[in-house]
Amino acid sequence: MKILCISNFYPPYFEGGYEISIQQSMDYLVEHGHKVFVLCGNRGVQIHSDIPLGFTNDRIQRLYHYIDYSHASFLNKHQVEKHNYHLTLTAIKLLKPDLIYFGSLKAISIAPALAVQNQRIPRIYDIGDDWLRSYLGTGLKSTLFRFLKRILPFTIGGNVILDPVLVPSRWMADELQSRYHSQSIHIIPRAVALPPFQRTIVQPLRFVFAGRIEPLKGLDILVEAIRLLKPKYPEFSVDLYGSEDPDYVIALKAKISSFDLQPSFHFKGKCQDMNAMLSSYDVLLMPTMARETFGRVIIEAMAAGLIVIATNAYGPAEIISDRVDSLLFERADPVALAACIEELISAPIEHIRKLGNAARAKVASQYEISLVKKGIGIILDSEVQKQRTLRGKA
Repeated sequence: MKILCISNFYPPYFEGGYEISIQQSMDYLVEHGHKVFVLCGNRGVQIHSDIPLGFTNDRIQRLYHYIDYSHASFLNKHQVEKHNYHLTLTAIKLLKPDLIYFGSLKAISIAPALAVQNQRIPRIYDIGDDWLRSYLGTGLKSTLFRFLKRILPFTIGGNVILDPVLVPSRWMADELQSRYHSQSIHIIPRAVALPPFQRTIVQPLRFVFAGRIEPLKGLDILVEAIRLLKPKYPEFSVDLYGSEDPDYVIALKAKISSFDLQPSFHFKGKCQDMNAMLSSYDVLLMPTMARETFGRVIIEAMAAGLIVIATNAYGPAEIISDRVDSLLFERADPVALAACIEELISAPIEHIRKLGNAARAKVASQYEISLVKKGIGIILDSEVQKQRTLRGKA
């Protein structure tokens, strides 16, 4: 089967686990005999000119333009939509794909989705976050604007039919069905390869946070929790890895300083090798406030034998069995987070080893990449045949 993958970013350029998972799926499909081509945004391209589209020498083409949200004028949005719409049509004409596989369309507009929809090409959406919601807006003004874009001849507009979809969690499947009336929904969790396992647990335990350092990741909650722990455990510390929101980091460090907690927080920058980094720790902290679709970093840590302390909501709550393979605490509750941390600090090493082994065993049985990805090819074949049949009857 010939597959065209459309995404805003594609590794080595990415914002998080969503894009990494898309690449994993494409690599798996290539390994199993499919011809895969990628059309994505132009991050990483030094000269942002309108380079002619061609997949002869490189199956990855970084040609989509991005909406400039810092100066998001109507003209900028219109130019991006028009360019990306016609680029998608050109790619379809050139490749004649059997299937379009969508990743995130955030910042490249919904124009690629509308182009594929209007051409009635078999398609499937791999949903890692609710990027469509950001395009819809709310209120009468947004509704009127979307209506005008559908009827004016010089604009790119229409309703995206978000169907069929792949989602990594049950809660997201329910959300898509409720919000967008998606009917053909396949739950396929994110997956990781199991790294080599040779862990020696020593006390004190080593704690780490890994993820983008921004408001929704809950680091303010972590600061409050460590403030509560500090009188009893003055030597406690945590290392933080991830790209940084500059304004948020300034505010976060000011809060840390106001509580005299500077020795407890070590900012390590963006992690270049997740498996190597995780091998140096025992516990991953994930106090997220976000509506996490899944939580790829959780299974990466569990695969390495770490215990995870995570928010008891959305994706993390579907992955973790509380007190069986990791720990959950109530969202936005620093007292509950502090209690979980203390529970592990004071636990015997044998209990820590038992939880870590159970965490790795869960990944091996439910999230290991060869187990998860083998179902994708079957789903794609089924969807292509189904959509071709429906198109023939139309």
